[in-house]
Amino acid sequence: MNVVPRRAANGSRSTRAAAWGFALLTRLAAPLLGFVAASAPASASAAEPSAKKVLAVHVEGPDADAVRGDIEAALPDRIVVATTKEFSAALRKSGQSKPLGAAMTNPKQRDRLVPRVQQAASIIGAGAVLVGIVQKVRGENRVHLVWVNAEDDATPVDEAVSLKGSEDERRKAIATAIGSAVETYAPPPPPEPKDTAAPPPTETKPKEEEPAARVRHQAGSSIVSAEVGFEVGGRVFTYSDGISGNLRRYDVYGAPLAAVSVEVFPAAMTTVPGLRDLGLSFGYARAFGLQSATEGGEPVGTLYQRLTGALKYRIPISRPMGPVIGVLGGFRLQTFEVDAPGALGEQVANVNYMAIRAGVDGWIPIGPVAAMVGFEWLEPLATGAVYDRFSGPKVHGITATAGLAVRFESGLQIRLTGHYDRFFSDFDPVLGDAYVAGGALDQFFGVRLGLAYMD
Repeated sequence: MNVVPRRAANGSRSTRAAAWGFALLTRLAAPLLGFVAASAPASASAAEPSAKKVLAVHVEGPDADAVRGDIEAALPDRIVVATTKEFSAALRKSGQSKPLGAAMTNPKQRDRLVPRVQQAASIIGAGAVLVGIVQKVRGENRVHLVWVNAEDDATPVDEAVSLKGSEDERRKAIATAIGSAVETYAPPPPPEPKDTAAPPPTETKPKEEEPAARVRHQAGSSIVSAEVGFEVGGRVFTYSDGISGNLRRYDVYGAPLAAVSVEVFPAAMTTVPGLRDLGLSFGYARAFGLQSATEGGEPVGTLYQRLTGALKYRIPISRPMGPVIGVLGGFRLQTFEVDAPGALGEQVANVNYMAIRAGVDGWIPIGPVAAMVGFEWLEPLATGAVYDRFSGPKVHGITATAGLAVRFESGLQIRLTGHYDRFFSDFDPVLGDAYVAGGALDQFFGVRLGLAYMD
């Protein structure tokens, strides 16, 4: 029963009618308003959280790009990672123009850096920043991970993680270190829809693993590797079972040579399997200021040069920073000619090897240095004047190389390499030959100091 206020009872008839009409309208509208309120979506204050959150990842130190890739691989899809360029620009705007450095790994020293990191995160709309500082500790590379929230001073991650082992092992170690913070930070996954009827089973192809991104300055993913160097070389040519008296031994030591070499993998920027690891290699070396002399001491001009080319396929054992095996096939031209006068010119060991080459080489990184090894079999198609003097010459050859490369983060390298080339031959002399010997051994050797760049 509705009760009209007392003051309304003393009013006019129209006032009493309006009051009764308002009461009736309220009674009729109440159920309708209740239905609308019950069926309306939740208010803005009860809105669902954002489907994704932004996280900035900032890595400094050796192989920073590779470590950043390992960190990103440990993050779920519900976290969007800001680009390196975007966060670096925000850091500069916040007043941090220099690298954060080792101070970020020390709780007492990082206090002056954290506000700038938080400000940079706010500029790009990131709720947190994961900082990684790559350092070498007792000969082992480690990344010190520090998680900085943009809104508070909590540090849910402050841990050094070892980078030794394979790519999978590194990524598992990083995922373990940041797992708890990531689960707290990432939005919950959306609920799976409930199917009223199960769809018929369909065959699904397994998802192929995406090729790893190229990392610069690494032998397993480089586009080009070039070297210039100075070499000190020598040669010794001898006969075995020599019978005739017109066989001359030849030797020279300390010959100076200039050398250049280059390897190019044109498709290294792509992710096409096989094609991105197919490349070409070229090399050239030539002696300068080299002269031979007769027994009387008269100098004669001497030409010594090498030209090599090959088609090469590299096989990274653990792309991109692990060991790399190369398989190659190509050609080799090696000339050593003494411009001797008169009868002496018919006795000197002039050669012009034109050979097919096939071999393998290896690149083995050991911290900041890398070991280089190689071996090739040489099958000459042409040999030169000294072999034309003998009957039935059969000539074969091998070459071996070994060296070390000191690597810098910029891609520059200092290389020290030694090589040994050996051409061995057998002759089949017949009665009446002017030159008679059982065979010959032609040995070349050298040590090269070079400056190289690997992109």
